[in-house]
Formats: sequence, C-alpha cells, structure tokens
Amino acid sequence: MKQIIALLILVLFLIGCQPVAQPVAPRPNAATNPPPEPTPPSMPSAVEVAPGPVPPAPTGPAQSAYEVAAEVSAPTSGSAGPTTAQDTVILKQGDFRNVVHTTHGRAQIARVPGGGLALNLLGFFTDAGPGLTIVLHSGDPATGLAVSGLTSNTGSYSYTLPANTDLRKYTKVSIYNKKYNVIWGEAELR
Repeated sequence: MKQIIALLILVLFLIGCQPVAQPVAPRPNAATNPPPEPTPPSMPSAVEVAPGPVPPAPTGPAQSAYEVAAEVSAPTSGSAGPTTAQDTVILKQGDFRNVVHTTHGRAQIARVPGGGLALNLLGFFTDAGPGLTIVLHSGDPATGLAVSGLTSNTGSYSYTLPANTDLRKYTKVSIYNKKYNVIWGEAELR
C-alpha cells in the first residue's frame, strides 16, 4: 500500500512540474489584415572604378578580392606604389613553393607606367622569421639582387626594382634569411 501511495505522489508531483501551456495569439485574418510586405534584401551598391592610379590601400593582409588588387605595401624603401592591371605588363612570373618553410603565392615582375620595374607578391604567405629578405637570383641567393626586406609574411605587396635591372640574369625570387643562409621559399620565374 505504501508503494502505491508513493507512486501516486510521484505521478502527481511530475504532473505538477509540467509547464503550463501559454495561450496562442489568434492568427490575423488574411482578408482583414494582410501580412506585411517583406522588405527586399539590401544589395551592395556597385562601385565604379575610374581609370588611373589606385589610391593606396591599408597595408597588411587583404580582406577581399578587391583589396588584393589595390593593396600596396608602404615599406620605408622599395615600394613600387599603386598600379592597376591596365597599367602593367607582366614580364616574368611564377608560383612560390616551400623550400625550408611553408611558402605560397605568386611572384610577378612587371613593367609599370613610366617604364619602371616592380616585383609584385600576390596572395603571398610564408612562415614568419627574423631578417627575411626578397632576393632575385639564378642559383645562389647570397650573391643575388636583394630587393627589400619582407614587408609582411602574408598579403599582396609591390616592390620597386632598380631601373637598370637585367631580368635575363634572374630566374628565381626567394624569401631568404642571409644570417642563417636559409631559403624559406622560392618561385621559378618564367
């Protein structure tokens, strides 16, 4: 008998713990209250790009494909400045590969307006490290043309090359640590 009473008390307790149903608001009548018109999703406005130089973009990793195209580094020396695809002629290019550290992206040597030369690193990434330098060479980066210190280990950047650079002498661009004589990664230029 005690078991039945305990069971009844337990059932009543469980029933009392059930949430109370909330009243449901009546649905509006479609004939008297039409549903509100949905608002169309906002579309980004088109951006018109005028021909000519691109204004400098912030340095650092690009946030969108459009910023990659306009992104330019601002190192204290060696910056080629902004260029557009219409203004440049690609002379040599190649994709980075790992040598000792993870490195990827594209290297391009381009003739820019006014006849200057620029080395562009596009969609670039390499492992961070001390004293990294960008070097053009044909086999030994220690004897190659040191272009500049690496602005950042990720992003898209442009570096000015000396006007008298003989591109026939260089078949590779390397991310190089001179102190330890280590190539982080390199690209074959074709």
